[in-house]
This record gives sequence, C-alpha cells and structure tokens, in this order.
Amino acid sequence: MNNNSIRPKITVIIPTRERCDVFASALKTVTSQGYENLEILVSDNFSDDATEEITRQSNDPRIRYLNTGSRLSMTHNWEFALGHVTGDWVTIVGDDDGLLPGAIDRAAGFIHSSGVLAFQSTTCKYRWPGNKGRQFGRIRVPLTQGEEIRESQPWMMKVLEGRRVYADLPMLYTGGFVSMEVMRELKRKTGAFYRSRIPDVYSGFAIGSLIPRYGFVRSPLCISGISRHSIGVDQFAAKKKAEASPSLKFLSEDNLPFHKDVPLSESGDIPSSLQAVVYESYLQTRDLRKNGIGELSDHQLEVILSRSSEHDEDISAWARKFAELHGLNYELARARARWRRRLYKLEDIPINFLRRTRRRTLGSARQKLENVYEASLAADALLRKKALR
Repeated sequence: MNNNSIRPKITVIIPTRERCDVFASALKTVTSQGYENLEILVSDNFSDDATEEITRQSNDPRIRYLNTGSRLSMTHNWEFALGHVTGDWVTIVGDDDGLLPGAIDRAAGFIHSSGVLAFQSTTCKYRWPGNKGRQFGRIRVPLTQGEEIRESQPWMMKVLEGRRVYADLPMLYTGGFVSMEVMRELKRKTGAFYRSRIPDVYSGFAIGSLIPRYGFVRSPLCISGISRHSIGVDQFAAKKKAEASPSLKFLSEDNLPFHKDVPLSESGDIPSSLQAVVYESYLQTRDLRKNGIGELSDHQLEVILSRSSEHDEDISAWARKFAELHGLNYELARARARWRRRLYKLEDIPINFLRRTRRRTLGSARQKLENVYEASLAADALLRKKALR
C-alpha cells in the first residue's frame, strides 16, 4: 500500500500580513504538530514587521517561508500560496486562528479511513484578549464527536436557503482540508483557484460543485480566532467602522470584482449580509455545476432579507438596489421575508439549544488564555477530560 494513502503529505498554509501580535502563537499551534509528513507554508504578504524573523526563529525544517514581493489582496495572497503547495492535501489557517494538538494526525486518519477528497470539521471559537472589552481570552469548545459523509448538492442548497452556514460546506479555510487533486482540477477548469474576493465562502461552493460528497468531522480540529484583525467579523458588525478597520482596509485593496448580479452597497462596500456573500459565491461557481437551477434572484432577495434585521437600513437600501437591478418587487419580497424570518427562528430553536448544551467556554480573569496557543492546550485538556480525545 502506498504510504501516501496512509500518511499523506499535508500542507498547512498561513497567509499573513503585519500581524505579529497574533501570528506567532498561531504558527506555534502548527509547528507543535507531531505529524512529520507536514509542509508549513507561511505566505507573507510583503510585511514590514517581524513576520519573517518570527517564522525563521521557529527553526522548524517543515516550514517554507514565502514572500509575495509586493502588496496583494487577501485573495491574491491565498492564490499565490496555493501555487507553492507540494503536499497531497492542504488546509489554510488564518493568522489569528490555530490547530488543536494532534489535529493533523487526526486529519490524516480520517483521510485514510473515509476515502473522501475533502472534509470539513467543527471548530472551536477563540476570542482574543480585548474582544468585547475583555482583558482575557475565551475559547468555546464543542463537546461533539463522530463523522459523516455528506452529499454536496443538498448541503449547498441548505446554505443557499439560509438554513445552514457556509462553514458546513467543504471550504478551504480553518477547519477544512482538501485534496490538491481537487484544487488542481478547479484551477484547470477556471484558470485560477479563486474567482471571488471572498475566498473562504467561494471555496465551499467551488469544491462542493466538483465533488459529489465530502466528509464532516464533528470533533474539533481547529480554532477560529476572533481578534482586532478579523476581517469577516468587522465586515458584518453592526457598529460603525473605524477608519483603520480591517474590513475597510480589505475593501480598499485591488481585488477581484464582485459578481455583476450582486451589487455593492451605496458606499461601494460588500453588502453587510453574509447571505448576500453566500449568493455571490454560488453565482461565481455556477458554471462548475452540471445540473444547476434556474433564476434565483427573487427567492434569494427574500432569503437575504429574512436573515437580516428588519430594521437594518443598510441592508434595506442594498436590497432595493438589488431589486431594481433584477426588476423585482422589493415590498413583496420584504413582506415574504417577514414570514420566512419567523420560520427560521422556529427552526433555529432546537439547533441553537443543542449547540449550547454541547459546548463549554474556557477563559476568565483567573484562566486568562493570552493567545491561541494557550487556548489550544486548554481546549485539548478539556476534550481529553471529557474522553472526547
């Protein structure tokens, strides 16, 4: 038997740019993995801080340091990094995210036992010190286990319907692992790994469109970090954005165009609706699906409004713009969205109840969890105590 089928070479990409305050401990969660057939690619987006120095101080022969040579958008940095992968499988870990101890060994085990070409895993959520005004870090740990094989098409429809989140798809980001065979096929078909400026959401639909099924691991392997650098959290936050906010910095960069059927907001920003971003990625990947469905704009406007606050003026203004672009009745869609919003709230009750009862939160003034590496050790200790490791 080929050893690569048992212990495949797995590449962990950490894209980063001038975030030494979080990057060092994120990197440590990866270099602490005992898996030997591991490639660690640090893709430095032309930083002018100590990113390279921190990387080289790790003194880990599995690390390859890359520098883009000029400033790129986030999407182009990810594209650049994927072009340097030599592993059989790949995952991308954000520079304020991390891996749990033994995550790569467990990933390799599932790859071997399941035979899938991509899988997604449940993730812990770590809030860095300073988030929500706390002076200490906190990590939410799912106390779940088990594995399943999912059919790609039905799950993409669940996400498009607003009944599940995009992290339920086989996305290439924190928690997701994909065979490079699939990624090379994606690039062969489209000419690039990414065709959307929202690479994590796009990858879930792109990969799901290429493979009929994928795996899902309920035991957490990775940690999704929320820090002052988090673009997605900042983008969809209700508060007014500061001039130096990460999402405004992201939007100011030369990037891939948004799909023509999903307009930008009046200010030229990405619409502050995650469901609108989901629809944009679905449209960007439509040509990858053999049996796509027809016109969705009317239905999607209703879904987007139902998954947003009825009193969100920014989304209301964007929705009118969307309706005008597609010749839709905005008021009718808004009325239908009210009923759908109530339906979703009822559907969410048992899901949220189970989620709350199957997790623990660690971190306090006594147990400060100063960084994602400390959080990873605390989460692993809890999972072992609960006999979930």
